[in-house]
Formats: sequence, C-alpha cells, structure tokens
Amino acid sequence: MKLHDIWRYPVKSLSGARLERTVLNPGQGLPQDRRWALALPGTDAAEGNGWRPKSQFVVLVRNHTLAALKCRFDDITGRFCFEGPNGLHAEGNLMSPEGRAAIAGGIAKHLSLNKEQVPVLVEAREIGHFDTTQGPVSILNLASHRALEKALGQTIDPVRFRMNFWIEGIDAWAEALWPGRRLSIGPAILRITEPTGRCTATHVNPLTGEADVKIMHALKEHFGHTQMGIYAQVESGGPVSAGDEIRLLD
Repeated sequence: MKLHDIWRYPVKSLSGARLERTVLNPGQGLPQDRRWALALPGTDAAEGNGWRPKSQFVVLVRNHTLAALKCRFDDITGRFCFEGPNGLHAEGNLMSPEGRAAIAGGIAKHLSLNKEQVPVLVEAREIGHFDTTQGPVSILNLASHRALEKALGQTIDPVRFRMNFWIEGIDAWAEALWPGRRLSIGPAILRITEPTGRCTATHVNPLTGEADVKIMHALKEHFGHTQMGIYAQVESGGPVSAGDEIRLLD
C-alpha cells in the first residue's frame, strides 16, 4: 500500500490544501489540521471551553456555500485568506485576535449574517476541532471511492470527504475490517479506531458549494451503509510523506 495524498484543513469546514509531507505526533491530528473553527456566538465553543460537537459551529453540513470559498494558509506567518463570489476577499493572521475577527467578519458577509450572528473564530486547545477525539487522523481508501463512483455512474472529487490521507493499493472496502488493527506509514504507527460515518456535507460539491450528489443515499442503496473511510489514532509519531509505504502490522 502507498500513501497517495496528504490533505489538511486549518479552519474547520473551509477548504484545505494538499501537502507533500507532514509530521505526526502521538494522540494528535495533522499539525494545523482543524486548529481553528467558526463557533456560533453564545455557545460554549465560542468561549473556548475545550472540544465541542459540530452543532456549536458554522459547518459545511448546514452552510453549503462555505465550499465556494478558496482559502490559503501560511504556516510560517499564520496568514489566512480567502476569496469568494462577487469579489469577496478577507485575510488576517490566525495567531492574532484582530486577524481572527477579520476572517470571521468575512465569513459573516459571505453567509449574509447580521451583527449578532457573526461567528467567533476559536483556536483549539488540547486537540483540534475534529468530529471525534478518539481518532483525529482520517484515511480514505481510493479504491472504495472508485467503487462509489462506479455505482453513481460519475466521477466525484475525493476532497468531498475531507480526509487527511488518501491511500492506494488495497481492495475496495478492505479498510472496514481494520478497526483495532495498527498500521505504519513511514516511521509512524497508527491504530485504526472506527469507520468514518458520513453526513450530508458530502453531498456538497467542493468547487461550487452546491449540493449536487446524494452521497449518503448512494452508499446506503449500493453498499448497505453510510461510511467512507476510517479514523486512526497516532501511537508513535514521525515524518510522513506522500508516496510512503503503508503496512498493516497486526
């Protein structure tokens, strides 16, 4: 098996970027992955009170047009910017309160929110703003993705699933048997925790922001479940690069 692609999403529900390499740390997700999130005002999440469920955030499953924003992030400077429809542009340093407020204000403008609805761009503390705390690294088997494409009769962008690692070299749905097992990617060792249950955010086209394919319905109809991918917990860290060999250890 090989690691085909590495993806990271600095702000939860906004667009991400492909990486050539990353470094894994025990118990953590990819560095800078979902480090920030757009908390709904008045929630515990907006107060920065640790990990909270996605119901307390501005997320793609409820705000499909977030996918239409094209984002860029610079690790060294912390500068984040995005462009949207009708010339919309916002930028700011995610390390500063002023920069986070500028980005949140741009999101509010894009979503046509009033002053009381402007989200609060919050930084994660102990672990990123993932949908789970028990396996913050997500893995997509591209063979399973292709099986779904064949069932649909059309191509779909794997980015739709917002997974960190895309892997090649195993049969479709083989990953469903991996929970509880360990695998190595380069020098890093990960333990598979559970399948990744999908939601209707996968219906949203990552280029247009339109809900154009009923992924959940297709998974259920053709494969009898609504899962795509698996979650993993990092047990032993190290540098990981696209093209690295992946081995099942037990």
